[in-house]
Amino acid sequence: MRGTHTTALAVAAALALTVSGVAQAAPRTSGTTRPYAVDLKTENKVDPIGIDDRAPLLSWRPAGAEQTAYEIRAAHSADALRTGRADAWRTGKVVSAASDNIPFTGTLTAREPVAWQVRVWDRAGRVSKWSSPATFEMGLLNASDWSARWIENSSYDYTRPDGTVSPLPVFGKAFAVRGKVAKARLYMTGLGMYATTLNGRPVSTNVLEPGQTTYSAEVDYRTYDLTRQLRDGTNTLGIATGSGAYQRVKTPGHYFFGGGLETYTVYGEPKAIAQLEITYTDGRRETFGTDTSWRTALGPTTYSSWWSGEEYDARRSATAPTSAARLDGPDWQNASLVKLSSSTTPRDTTPLRADPRPPVTVARTIEPVSITPDGTGSYILDFGANRSGWPSVKVSGPAGNTVSMIPAEKLNADGTMDISSTGATATNQIAYRYTFSGHGTETWHPRFTYSGFRYLKVDGLPTAPKADTITMQVMHASNPRAGDFTSSSQLVNEIHAITLRSMQSNMMSVLTDCPDREKGPYTGDNLHNIDALLTDYDLSSYEPQLVRNMATAQRQPGDESPGLIANIAPEFHRVAPVKLQYPQGTIEFLDEVNWGSAVIRIPWQLYKTYGDTRTMSLYYDNMVKWLAYEAANKAANKGDIPGLGDWSAGDNTTPMQLAILAGYFTAAHDMAQIAGVLGKESDESKYDALASGLAGEFTTRFRHEDAEGVYYGSDSETSNAMALDAGLVPVADQQQVLDRLVASVRKAGDHITSGSVGLGPLFRSLHAGGRDEVIYDMVVNRTSPGYGSLVTSGHTTLSESLDGSGSQNHHFLGQVDAWLVNGLAGINQAAGSVGYRELEIAPAVVGDLTHASGSYRTPHGVVTSAWQKDGKGRFILKVSVPVGSTAVVRVPATTQDHLTANGSTRPFLQERTASTVTYRVFAGSYTFTVV
Repeated sequence: MRGTHTTALAVAAALALTVSGVAQAAPRTSGTTRPYAVDLKTENKVDPIGIDDRAPLLSWRPAGAEQTAYEIRAAHSADALRTGRADAWRTGKVVSAASDNIPFTGTLTAREPVAWQVRVWDRAGRVSKWSSPATFEMGLLNASDWSARWIENSSYDYTRPDGTVSPLPVFGKAFAVRGKVAKARLYMTGLGMYATTLNGRPVSTNVLEPGQTTYSAEVDYRTYDLTRQLRDGTNTLGIATGSGAYQRVKTPGHYFFGGGLETYTVYGEPKAIAQLEITYTDGRRETFGTDTSWRTALGPTTYSSWWSGEEYDARRSATAPTSAARLDGPDWQNASLVKLSSSTTPRDTTPLRADPRPPVTVARTIEPVSITPDGTGSYILDFGANRSGWPSVKVSGPAGNTVSMIPAEKLNADGTMDISSTGATATNQIAYRYTFSGHGTETWHPRFTYSGFRYLKVDGLPTAPKADTITMQVMHASNPRAGDFTSSSQLVNEIHAITLRSMQSNMMSVLTDCPDREKGPYTGDNLHNIDALLTDYDLSSYEPQLVRNMATAQRQPGDESPGLIANIAPEFHRVAPVKLQYPQGTIEFLDEVNWGSAVIRIPWQLYKTYGDTRTMSLYYDNMVKWLAYEAANKAANKGDIPGLGDWSAGDNTTPMQLAILAGYFTAAHDMAQIAGVLGKESDESKYDALASGLAGEFTTRFRHEDAEGVYYGSDSETSNAMALDAGLVPVADQQQVLDRLVASVRKAGDHITSGSVGLGPLFRSLHAGGRDEVIYDMVVNRTSPGYGSLVTSGHTTLSESLDGSGSQNHHFLGQVDAWLVNGLAGINQAAGSVGYRELEIAPAVVGDLTHASGSYRTPHGVVTSAWQKDGKGRFILKVSVPVGSTAVVRVPATTQDHLTANGSTRPFLQERTASTVTYRVFAGSYTFTVV
C-alpha cells in the first residue's frame, strides 16, 4: 500500500493550521500508561525451532507508551532469565525507537536453544518490566552437523520394463526409546516430496513438503519436535515419497503440462535424508540418521504427479512403513546411499537449508453443498466455491475396486464437468484414484499434490455418497492475515472474497499463477499483485525466500543469457527464446522486464512495508547482475528489449516498449534507492543516472500532445497509468494526463482494459490523483470485463482474464484488494515512511456506499479505519492508531459542515480546505463526526 495525497503537512506538525490561523502542535506525551513489550518474535515467528540464520532477527511490539529505548537479554533457558542471568547475549540500553529487524549478534551454534526478553523505555524515562520470555532454537548449520546420508531405493525406476508406472518408494526405521525423553528433534527433507510418520501418525500438520527451491542450489529441510510423540519402547519412523516438481515424467493417459516452447527435466529419483536426535533427561543422546540400515520398499502410492494427480492402492498396505514388523516383510530391502556429484541434482555441494517459510497446512475441511448423480453411476460433488486442496475419502468397498475423482473448476451448461480450464482432457486426465483394501471403512487423501477445483466427478463408489464420504481439504501456506475489509455493498464484499480466495489458492510454498494447469512460480504474477498480497497477508517470512528463489534461479556465466532471471523461479521448465506474434506485437516468453525486475522491486517493497534491509542486502549482487543483463539485452536489440508488454490486457494498443521501458525505469529507480539505504553511494549515483536516462528516453518516445492535452503511448489506460505511476510525467502535465486516463476509462464504459502489468499502476495512479470514484465505477461494473461481472456471472475466484476466460483461479489481477483497504477504508502508509511509522487515513466516500471499514496489522500493531453515513445525515469516522505510529487523518467535510473530533489525545487540526479537514493524531482511538 502506498501513501497518497501526502503533503509537507504530514511531516510538519509544528506548522499546522487551525481554522483561524497558526497553532503549535499538541505535545506528544506518555500519559499514565507505563510502557511494555508484547508479541515477541524471532524471524517473524513465535518461538521457532530449527532456524539457521546465524544472526536471527528479533522483533516485538511496544505497547502502553511510545518506546524511546530498549534492552534485550538472552540466556540458554527461560529459567536462567528469571534469575537475571543473561549468559547468551545482552545489548545494554539502546536509545532507539526500533522494535523490529534487530539482529541477534551473540554467538550461536547448531541446535542451541535461546530464551530472550526485552524491556523498553518511554519518553518520560520510565522503564518497563522485562517482557515474558520468547524462545528460538537453532537448526543444523553446517554440512558436518549432518551424520545422516541421502538414501534411495535401488529397485525403483520411473517406469517398469513392461511400461507400467512404478510405485513410489517408502523408507522406514525401527528404533528403541529407553528412558524419559527431554527433547527430540527430527531434521529432514526429501525429493521430490516427502510425508513422514511416527508410528503411523503424521509428525506434524505440515503438508506438501519440502518447499520448492532450485534444487541444485539448495534443498530446504524442516525441524520437527517429536518430544511428546515418542513412546517408550519400539518406535517406527516412516517416510513416503512423491514426485513433485523434481520428477517430471510424461505418462500416457495423464495430464502433462508442456508445449513446444518448453523443455522439462527429470532431476532424479525419489530420495530422503532424515536425522532424529533424542536427548534423555539423564543426559544421554542418541541419533538415528538415514543410512543403509534403513529399510525401503515400493509403497502403496502407485502414481504421483505434481500436475496430474495421485493414485493409491490400499491392497499394498504391507508396504506402508507404520510398524517395525512390516519393515521385515518380503517386499522390503535395505536402502541404498545416493551417489551425489557435481552433475547430479542435488549436487554433492548443495547445502541443506532450514526452510524459513510458514508451512503449507490444511486450513479447513469442506463438505459438498450438493451431490448430483449423472445417471451413469457417477456423481458430481459441488464444494460451493473454487479453492485449492485435495479430496479426502472415507468409505468402504470391495477389495480391488477403485474410486476415481476428477477435479474441475466449472460445469458445462448441461451440468456436466468442464475440465478445459484445468488443462486436462478426457484422454489426458488430472485424477485422484483410490483402490480399496476391502478392510472396513477406509480413509485416504493424497499427500504429494493438490488441485484447484470446485467440482469433483466421482466414479466407483459402491453406494451413493453422503456429505462426509468425500470432503475437500483446503490448504495454503500458513501466512498470518494482515488486512481485512467489509462494506455496505454485498457486491464489493464478494469481490473481496473471490480475490482473497484466489490468493489463498495460489499461496503454496511458492506463489503460483494457478493451482492446476501450470502451478508456475511466476515472478511477474507475484510482483504485479504485490500491493494486494502485502495488504491481505503478513509475508515477512515468506516473500524473502521467493526472492531467494529468483536469485538461485538466475542464469550464471556459462549458461544461456547469463544474468537473466526468467519468468518463473525456480525455473523447473525452461522456455526457449522463441518470438511469437501477438496483438500487442512480437513477444518473447523467456524474458520480460516486468517479471525479472521482481528481484529488485519486491525487496524494495519489503523494506517499505516491514523495514527489511536484509533481503535487499543479501541479493544486491543479483540485482546488479540482472540490470547489467538487461542493459546488454537492450543494446543487443537496438534499444527494444524483448518481452511481453502489458500481458493479458483487453486493450492491446499499448506499445509494448512503453510497458517495458516504464518497468525498466522503475527497477532502476528502486535500485538507486536500495543502494542509498545500503550506503552504496557510487551505485546510488550510477542507478540514478540510469533511471534519468530511461526517463528521458520514455518521454521522447511516448509523450504526445494534441488539442485535448498531453497523453502517453496510445492514450490507453495502461499507457497513461504507467507513465503517472512510475513518476515519468512532469508535474505540469500530471493533471492533463490524469484527465486523459479518466477519459479512457469512461470511453471504455468504465471497464478495466489494462492487463496484469498495467493494473497496479491503473489503481495507484487514479487513487493518487484523488479519483477513487472512477475506480469504484470500474470495480462495481457488472458488465464484462471486470470484477463485478465475475461475481454476477458466478465466479468464486478470479479468472485469468477479467472477461472470465482462461484459468478460473488466477490471483495476478487481484490489485483491487489493496484499494479496498487503502482507498475505501483509507489506510495508507505516508510517503517516505518505512514500516508504517507514519500513517495516512484518507477514506474514499464514493458511490452508493453507506459504510466501509478496514484494518491492517503493521509492524507496530493494528490500524483501523471505519466510516459510516447514519440515518441522521451524519458522517462518522472512527480510527485507531497503534503505539509507535502517528497518523494524518483526512476527514471529508466541506467548509459549511460542522465537525467534532475527540479521542485518546487531542487531535491536532492541521488544515481545512473546501472538501477536507486534516488532523494529526498519535497512538490511540479517535472519532470524527461531520454534520
